[in-house]
Amino acid sequence: MRREVGVGMSAYLEFLGAMALAKSLLYAPSSLAYLAGESLGALVYRLDRKHREIARENVQRAFNGQLSQSAIDELVRSTFINLGRTVVETCRIPKIDRENFRRLIQIEGYEHYQKAKDRGKGVIYITAHLGSWELLPVASAFMGEPLWIVARPLDNPYLDKAINHMRAGWGTKVLPKKSAIRGVLGALNRGESVGILIDQNITLKEGVFVDFFGLPACTALAPALLALRSDASVLPAAIFRFGRNRHRIIVGEEIPLSRTGQLTADLVANTAAFTRAIEAFVRREPAQWLWVHRRWKTQPILTPDQAKGATE
Repeated sequence: MRREVGVGMSAYLEFLGAMALAKSLLYAPSSLAYLAGESLGALVYRLDRKHREIARENVQRAFNGQLSQSAIDELVRSTFINLGRTVVETCRIPKIDRENFRRLIQIEGYEHYQKAKDRGKGVIYITAHLGSWELLPVASAFMGEPLWIVARPLDNPYLDKAINHMRAGWGTKVLPKKSAIRGVLGALNRGESVGILIDQNITLKEGVFVDFFGLPACTALAPALLALRSDASVLPAAIFRFGRNRHRIIVGEEIPLSRTGQLTADLVANTAAFTRAIEAFVRREPAQWLWVHRRWKTQPILTPDQAKGATE
């Protein structure tokens, strides 16, 4: 791959290292690849103090005294192990085919998708960084419905190209987050399906505050806006790992949209409903969620009176 103009050598070397790791995990025996991924996750847990502490802080805030310190530590460590396994499974996606797909991935609630699809208005899947989330569009492709997905480009352009090339191999079409609205609306108007991750912190300009684990979390309003504009069906979906290398996709029932005619109120109400569905997924398997992300980083701006009251 030709090095891009303006991109540093360090990014290119990072890409080469990542590709070497990916190739080794792809061609290694499954048991050895998983052992390597789990060991990598455990090592990062020990060495990466910054993200370990972020995860601990997030778990403490979310469960608000419900877990002992030892339980928190074990949950956080399990999160890193899950990420190591997810790296392995992402690298080994080329090994999935129509013969082994059903053995590796089960799907529950597919009838909800079929019902939504029959409406002819398109489908918006709202999902989260749970389990081995890169397998979701692969599974959708094998079920006969390649997805459009909205993704923030990776900081390393070489890695970004590589992972998007892999996604495209299954028919997945990637829309950069900053310019996704028109592309998503076009896909939905054609009756196609779009997957959007909605479980990460976002800026005040792009989000609204809704409860997530009882705490105000700035959450993307775009999915609610897209649903209102297109009349697409909104389905919550997530993938969970059970055992070491088996997965179960859960497709939930369509989430009814609030349509009061008051746009701001409807955006908040619908985003809150979407987020409740995501929270339910996370509570189901908390060790498989991305606790290392600062989900509550953006906070409401308080007026002087509110700030004074908060400190009294």
